[in-house]
Amino acid sequence: MWASIDSDNNVTELYTRPTAITYGDVNYPQNVMSSWTNDELATIKVYPVVEDTTNYKDPSYYINTNETFTYYDSVSVNGGTYTNTVVGVYGTATPQSLDDTTDANGMVTLGLKSNAITTQNQQAYSLLEPSDWYVVRKSENGTAIPSDWDTWRESIRTTYQQQVVAINACTTVPEFQVLFTPVGDPPVAPLPQFPPSPS
Repeated sequence: MWASIDSDNNVTELYTRPTAITYGDVNYPQNVMSSWTNDELATIKVYPVVEDTTNYKDPSYYINTNETFTYYDSVSVNGGTYTNTVVGVYGTATPQSLDDTTDANGMVTLGLKSNAITTQNQQAYSLLEPSDWYVVRKSENGTAIPSDWDTWRESIRTTYQQQVVAINACTTVPEFQVLFTPVGDPPVAPLPQFPPSPS
């Protein structure tokens, strides 16, 4: 990413990909951004952009601010030191709501918990559906469901209920996020996992 700055070092334009630009009375083709050195680009007031991701958080759980872009003669970002660089900085991220919210017009916005429970419910349904025919067969002619499949189907329902309890027990977004963050080797999320079906 690159940025143009004015004579007061204010950022006037951002470029997420090589772009043809005009500086003074001269038109420059898009390939100057990828082929010129940073010193050469500086002669037309174009500088590389470094993003400071210190405040950026997973958008699955947080609402990040827009970036603000500032030119620096010298700056330390993400453990590195840069000269003649534009830095993009995020403000403080806001945690998404864990619980459902209702606005003044009665519109309900589902929170993280409700969305997560819906997702787990859909996963349980998709796991159970291929073996539903065992249940139908038993209902229609009394043929027993194989014990391993019967046990497994019950374990899916039990695991789902455990997931719901774990999700609803969360009181903070960081606590909620931990449930879905894989750890260990092999990495597995702390949220109770659905067992594999019988072979």
